[in-house]
Amino acid sequence: MMMDLESLPLPQEMVSRRNASSSKSGVWRVCGVLLAVALCAATAAAVCFTLNKNNQEGGNEQRLTLRDNLSKENVTSKVAIHLSGAYDPNVSKNNLDWKQNQDGAFVSGGLKLVDREIIIPNDGIYFIYSQVSFHISCKNDMTEDHEVMHVSHAVLHYSDFFGSYKLLFSAVRSACVRSNTEDVWYDTIYLGAAFSLRAGDKLRTETTTELLPHVKTNNGKTFFGVFAL
Repeated sequence: MMMDLESLPLPQEMVSRRNASSSKSGVWRVCGVLLAVALCAATAAAVCFTLNKNNQEGGNEQRLTLRDNLSKENVTSKVAIHLSGAYDPNVSKNNLDWKQNQDGAFVSGGLKLVDREIIIPNDGIYFIYSQVSFHISCKNDMTEDHEVMHVSHAVLHYSDFFGSYKLLFSAVRSACVRSNTEDVWYDTIYLGAAFSLRAGDKLRTETTTELLPHVKTNNGKTFFGVFAL
């Protein structure tokens, strides 16, 4: 009598070994999947950390620390200019006097300072920035007719294309409210943006005339600069 061996049930030991081998294979598959997920998560976290760090550093460079980040060593091969501002009534009673040889100021890459104006050397996109800091005594500097003192600072642009000076950008602040004390009010105006400029274009600033004597010029608190993008 012939018997079909394949149809017979396997011995219990063989069944157990097959089940154990299948179970071990499943465990290794699960471990492999978990390891792959962990590696992906670690990689994603590292990328996010790097991007976040770069974004924070990029934001800081566009704030008031431009004076520190644009050091002479970093811009020797770039088109850039950074000027330190001061009020000198012997030079100009109506505007700030910009210097290129003090408080970390520098000139590089063809940009020039001529008669308190920045001259653009080539066509291109430039980032223009300026800051003015004021030191005001609310009691002594306020008039009887006004309770708020307005401080303005602007950058003007001249081009042969339109043959006159035009406002490029500006900002106005309320410096202080009249009070009966001699409290000192500090206020800062910062401007910064990118613009398309042509070779030969000129840039200059305008600031509230009556407050020019109160401009803070020590430690590079007042500055004006341009760099090519």
